[in-house]
Amino acid sequence: MNRLVVVLLASASFAPVAARAADIIEPIPVVEEAPADYSGWYIRADAGYMFSSETSGSFRFFSAQTGLYGDDFRYSSIELQNGYTVGGGVGYRWAEHFRTDLTADYYDFDIKGTSACAYSFGSGDCRFNDHSDAGLWTVMANAYVDLPYFGPITPYFGAGVGVANVNYGDMRNEICSVTCGDPNNYYGVHEGVDSWRFASSLMAGASVDLTHSLALDVGYRYTRVFEGDAFRFDASDRAAGATGVQGRDNGFNIHTVRAGLRYSFF
Repeated sequence: MNRLVVVLLASASFAPVAARAADIIEPIPVVEEAPADYSGWYIRADAGYMFSSETSGSFRFFSAQTGLYGDDFRYSSIELQNGYTVGGGVGYRWAEHFRTDLTADYYDFDIKGTSACAYSFGSGDCRFNDHSDAGLWTVMANAYVDLPYFGPITPYFGAGVGVANVNYGDMRNEICSVTCGDPNNYYGVHEGVDSWRFASSLMAGASVDLTHSLALDVGYRYTRVFEGDAFRFDASDRAAGATGVQGRDNGFNIHTVRAGLRYSFF
């Protein structure tokens, strides 16, 4: 009996100590992962295919007999043929769904135009058949809205404004009296003109995350390049006294599909 009393008294004396020890043990805190230190800056590089499109234009006629310039004559059609584009830029993400970038792009394409002659040979049909090529640079400031993403895919749309430099190559002019391509036809060469113009663009596409920093960007871009000078008078007209620019275009509507990579800095 005495032994049982001793055991009970000992147990009672240890109970408060155990309770205080339990109070000292604190729960292990949950460590939350720190958000990525995103700088906001990114670089991009693109390449694309340019679809053919049509535009319009005009040219002046110079009379060697009178030394006077005629009224402007309209091209029946001017076609920008299929070409390619490459470009790159640097940008900054301001918010989760808004970013801007500054891009420089180069376009390369051929141009052909036809029109009725500004005069007639007196018999048969007469038309001008013109061919040239052009290199075009654009420098654009762009803004994009990134839509809510679907897994690794983020749709977007955007717009841009900037300037374009259009550099025409020599324009090769054939006067077709009956059949174009006849070696007896008149062939002339008109020096191309380099001009700066206003440009604007609209974009839509989607990016696909390849890694934490790298994304594939695929999209469509429409670029409007405003009107400007195209080519000068040929050597025979200049020898007769013609000066200045002979031909102008009414601007370009450029449609491209593009694919590229965008690398974000963290």
